[in-house]
Amino acid sequence: MNDQLLVLKKFPLVVPQNRDFTLYKGFIQAGVSILRSEEFYICLHVPHYPFLNDLSIRCSWELSVILQGHEKNLNEWTKSCSSLFAYLECLQNLIMKCLEAGTAASLLHSDHHLLVKTYKHIISELEVLGLDHVLHVSSSLNEVKLQTVDQAGRNHILNLSLGMNYPSSPPVIHADLPEQLVRNIKTGSSLAAIYKSFVQQVSGLQMFWEVLDEVDRECWVIDPDNPTRKDMYRRIVIGSNVSIQITVDPFNATKRPDIKFLGSERAIIPFKKSLTEKFQFWSSDDGFIQNLKFVLGLSGFPAAPADTGHPQDLLHQGECAICFMARLEGELPSQACDNEKCGMLYHLSCLFEWLQTLPTSNKSFNYVHGECPNCSMAISCPKPSLYEN
Repeated sequence: MNDQLLVLKKFPLVVPQNRDFTLYKGFIQAGVSILRSEEFYICLHVPHYPFLNDLSIRCSWELSVILQGHEKNLNEWTKSCSSLFAYLECLQNLIMKCLEAGTAASLLHSDHHLLVKTYKHIISELEVLGLDHVLHVSSSLNEVKLQTVDQAGRNHILNLSLGMNYPSSPPVIHADLPEQLVRNIKTGSSLAAIYKSFVQQVSGLQMFWEVLDEVDRECWVIDPDNPTRKDMYRRIVIGSNVSIQITVDPFNATKRPDIKFLGSERAIIPFKKSLTEKFQFWSSDDGFIQNLKFVLGLSGFPAAPADTGHPQDLLHQGECAICFMARLEGELPSQACDNEKCGMLYHLSCLFEWLQTLPTSNKSFNYVHGECPNCSMAISCPKPSLYEN
């Protein structure tokens, strides 16, 4: 009888994955009796089928425990067995002998049947979901990565971590959505239900991403460095050593965002004044960037400087004038000199340490007062939380 027919007849759960019969996945059954049968997940790579040389096997943790110490047998069978069917028979007999002898029974936890059932359940759910939505599945099936493409052609990834008790216990969900939207994804009763809820959340965020994409195109964004789809904020340069941090509402992206000014008090006064006078005229019917320029009194946003490849040649906007870096341990410069002819920015920790070293500086409560490192005008700095006792 043909080798494939023999495998199909005796090992129906070990399924070929391609037409060349070089990859098999599924479950091998073994037990002391029909009523006491165990099922173990296996994955066989037979690169030279029907010949067994270079055959490799991956399996579930339970089966790997049983096969410990029998690696020599597995290797010898690739040379002595005349067919894949014969190899599987040898493997099945070895498993049964180990189970009968009780050498592996103590290592197989009591909910093993639940584990096998979980494997089967996940595989069947992925088939129902459709493999075109599946980006990656780990070999142990405990990590599943799904994807969808929105109306604008943007890719979105949904990561699911499946526990041993799935679906009784819901999966852990990670997605490139704002955190509150991730919490809105319904865990549901199946992977298909979770994916459907994820797609619905993505569909409802089209305007949110359109707004932020427009900001990224039209403005000089200095934070985040590489914005992701879950980031709700942008820090934008609006003038010399002056920036704003805007936070966009994902549920109502066209309304006026929360705006926080960063820079010296002198430098931000005209922008604050303009916002105070015009914020009530923000119109969701107009473009987001157009509204933002209007309320800030800008004719346009500064463009990002060209990358010369020599960042030391000049101090870029948003960089600390002490360490010459934009980001220090994840933080951007937040302290600024009030001298309108200076306006240099500093990281809180950089400025604090600088002022600490000056003999002319003095401390008052949680502040240190001294001279600006750039223009020598008076400047104050609160003590960073890092230095609190």
